[in-house]
Amino acid sequence: MTTQTDVTKRWRVTEAYAGYSIREFLLHAGEFSRQLLKKVRMDGAVYVNGSQEEMWRPLERGDEVAILFPKEEKGAIFPQQGILPVVFEDDDVMVLNKPAGIPVVPPFDQKEPSIASYLLFEYEKRKYPCTAHIVTRLDRDTSGLMLIAKHAYSHSLLTKRLDFISRQYVAIVEGEFREKEGLIDEPIGRAEDSIIRRVVSPVGKPSKTQYYLIQSKKHCSRIRFKLLTGRTHQIRVHMAYRGYPLAGDTLYGGNKVEGVEGQALHCERLHFIHPWTKKKMTFTSEPPKLWDEFA
Repeated sequence: MTTQTDVTKRWRVTEAYAGYSIREFLLHAGEFSRQLLKKVRMDGAVYVNGSQEEMWRPLERGDEVAILFPKEEKGAIFPQQGILPVVFEDDDVMVLNKPAGIPVVPPFDQKEPSIASYLLFEYEKRKYPCTAHIVTRLDRDTSGLMLIAKHAYSHSLLTKRLDFISRQYVAIVEGEFREKEGLIDEPIGRAEDSIIRRVVSPVGKPSKTQYYLIQSKKHCSRIRFKLLTGRTHQIRVHMAYRGYPLAGDTLYGGNKVEGVEGQALHCERLHFIHPWTKKKMTFTSEPPKLWDEFA
């Protein structure tokens, strides 16, 4: 794991931005939000060629602009020691391979163990001045790859371009699924009798799920999914609607599977454009071996 204790970013001013003020440069070249810019102005620090400057200062070609970002508010989640299954980490992002059975953020009790509480504990241990920025969430009982932004600037850049982030899932559904591939295009909304459960509803939000059959047996099938939208429980709702609930997904009509935490759903592929280097990043993860015992 990296051992950074602050968040600093540096740019070299090109001819295209000569004459811009630091503020204008950060808004345009740095793609800063106005909210983040205000926080930097109030509590951070701006340097040009090593000297601290005010935001109005005009820039020249070749100047080095450095921003020291302010310490972030940690929020209400209680830091707790736990295993962070890190697949990749640098100064800006972290990719985790989450196990099933742990929430990403505690839904009710802020002291419940979660990925966010483990991150906060690790950051405190490192004296790293940021909070937990979750970019791609997974349900408590969904396993697999998820993306973390390590600071507010990285988070802002990533969420500004969510269409540059793609995820591929694999699941085991109940029943013999016969279609080789297709698209489920059905709107999803909150169920009237539940704050958790979602349903296909004509007044729901547009929801699209692509599916590709991997293997089909009499009692269950293995299917690959790509989300074209990001609704809560989208794969689970769409497959239950089609009559093939996920194995173990008792919330949506599936039967409990011995030894499996909740639904058999795994994020097997994560692709994104790195917010700072702009490089294409792709990570893959195999589904739990336990699946092989019942499918």
